[in-house]
Amino acid sequence: MSDPTLHDLCERYRRLYVSAVCDALFHLGMEERVLPSTLRPLDPEARIVGEAFTVEGHDIPRVGWEEGIERMRPYLEVFERLTPDSVLVSTTPGGTVGHFGELTANSARAHGCVGAIVDGNLRDIEGLRAIGFQVFYRDLSPLNGIGRWELVATQQPIAIGRVVVHPGDIVVAEFDGILVVPRADAVTVLERAEEIVGGEGRVRDEVQAGSSPWSSFERHGYI
Repeated sequence: MSDPTLHDLCERYRRLYVSAVCDALFHLGMEERVLPSTLRPLDPEARIVGEAFTVEGHDIPRVGWEEGIERMRPYLEVFERLTPDSVLVSTTPGGTVGHFGELTANSARAHGCVGAIVDGNLRDIEGLRAIGFQVFYRDLSPLNGIGRWELVATQQPIAIGRVVVHPGDIVVAEFDGILVVPRADAVTVLERAEEIVGGEGRVRDEVQAGSSPWSSFERHGYI
């Protein structure tokens, strides 16, 4: 059987929950690559799943508006390269300005991007909520990045906390946390996670009917 398309893969992951995917990785003897819990969701009820499009930037000594625009241009052109079922994964270690907001989110969405993980500062919260674009972010800053921030690299491995995110990795993000699944293992992990969700459903039915967690665990192997 051939591997699913990226869209089908993401759609199946979207029907799961992140803790089940973590359990699948554990059962398969793989590392659970969970991003720091300091990255919080703009919408606590929205789950996003997609392939990582990685971006790294850094603050720069302040320059004038015209030079700042030229130095920002490569970042703005990144949004033309986003594709359906992508997740923008961005890091700016120690950054002080806001480099992702409602206008860039509109562009990302227009190209099929389903959300963003911003290990940096967010701005334009009201606009982001109005368009319903999900972002996980480290902090807030109303400061414009033009003249104070620039792109360093795109589609290269980036480190967020102790996790290295590679372009194309599958990102599963919800209120419980943000998990990064290596693309090469995404199908194997998905299939195991689907089995776990099915088993946990049977346990849920039994414990709601009065069965003890241990007796259900003995029958199904999940808790």
